[in-house]
Amino acid sequence: MKFSKTLMSITAAGALCAAATPALAFDNEIHGSYLMKYFVTNYEAVGNRYIFRDSDNDFTNSRSRKTSNYFDTRTRFYYSAKASDDLKLVTAFEIDAVFGDRAQQTARNGGAALEADQVNLETKWVYLDFKIPSTPVKITAGIQPIKDKFKGIFFDADVAGINSVTTMGPATIGLGYFRAYDSDLFTTSNDNTNARGVDNLDIVALSADYNVNKNLRVGGAYYLYNDDRSANTLTVHCFGANFDAKINKLALSGFAAMQQGEVKNSDVSISALAFNLAAKHPVGPGTLKVAALYTTGDDGDNNTNTAWQAVNQSPNGANNGTNGNTNMTNSYNESGMMLLNRNTSTGGTTTDYHLVQGAGNLDQGVILATIGYDATINPKWYAKTNVGAAWVSSNNSQMTNLKTHGNNFIGTEINLETGYKLYDNLTASVQGAYVILGGYYSDMDNGRDPANPFTARLALNYAF
Repeated sequence: MKFSKTLMSITAAGALCAAATPALAFDNEIHGSYLMKYFVTNYEAVGNRYIFRDSDNDFTNSRSRKTSNYFDTRTRFYYSAKASDDLKLVTAFEIDAVFGDRAQQTARNGGAALEADQVNLETKWVYLDFKIPSTPVKITAGIQPIKDKFKGIFFDADVAGINSVTTMGPATIGLGYFRAYDSDLFTTSNDNTNARGVDNLDIVALSADYNVNKNLRVGGAYYLYNDDRSANTLTVHCFGANFDAKINKLALSGFAAMQQGEVKNSDVSISALAFNLAAKHPVGPGTLKVAALYTTGDDGDNNTNTAWQAVNQSPNGANNGTNGNTNMTNSYNESGMMLLNRNTSTGGTTTDYHLVQGAGNLDQGVILATIGYDATINPKWYAKTNVGAAWVSSNNSQMTNLKTHGNNFIGTEINLETGYKLYDNLTASVQGAYVILGGYYSDMDNGRDPANPFTARLALNYAF
């Protein structure tokens, strides 16, 4: 009898405690993806993204380069600790590995060799996502994904910072500050003698969008890019306008952007332009899409660099006219290309290389025109095909590691992707692309033309 009363008292006390502490309840959200690709290619993963070279870093044997075949994998884990709809912690982690790469080491992108045991789990995101109480302001603070309002051609990266989004009726205002590098911390030694927070790569982002009606959105954006990591510090002001519109079933989007700036402690100024227009329309069982991108290249004036600049991992990425934009953190995903430009929607692993080096394209700019069709054959089977052509805007000599170019035409790509859902969360697909090189590469191989690049891929993509 006494035992029953004691048990009832403990049960009642536990229930009261549970009811009195609702703030301790969290929703733990876990999801992720696993992508495995098998490549057969004469271009990707050859150790150089610019052209098809042999082991001696010249063009002598480029026509007879052996075709590569390998497996590349990418695994991502996402975990969110959600206290409420207005407060959560978001994290993401990544593992990249190529079958047979390395093992028993501490290094990035490895662990798929015999016996594995590699320390290679990478931090991708760690940020707090919350709404300021009684306001329309949402804040994300920490390591987070950011992408510009110009479809990613200026920056598309993971970076540490604080970002805010304020929604007021049909208007949305974004304001963020991001510290990409602090030179006093970016070192392999412990001899940090400089003041922290002084020699940085800083990015300020300001944007405003307005929904005119349900079929039209207009917006504007301004970005300050200030790089103080070297003697010739760099400042770029990037600003422009963008829109999304729908006319019946026709979807339109585009932007116009400008860059102004300077390489300090030098006589070099920066003045560049970028334009884009894209359209999509349902046709039959799928969607027909066309897109065009134009960015200016350097016209050769020693006092003004007129090439479009992207946020760069290297100091002086937009420099005084020598091989800029080599470590860009930008993207352009509307093309549907696999080899002509960096298109993350058809890539997804570390070895998806491309001919056009970002929107800046090594200070030469780019003109890219594409047309494609995405078809849903049935609920399990899809197919996509794209054709695109690319030119450099300015055929200059900024790519000091290459020989003189024949003309501005880079080449034409045709590609195809088809996939089938084996399960709701598992898709098997086949990708293939072939580029017919243009006059840009004429006579670059000791009087001969380099071999046309191709890639063929088998992929398994599991999302959970």
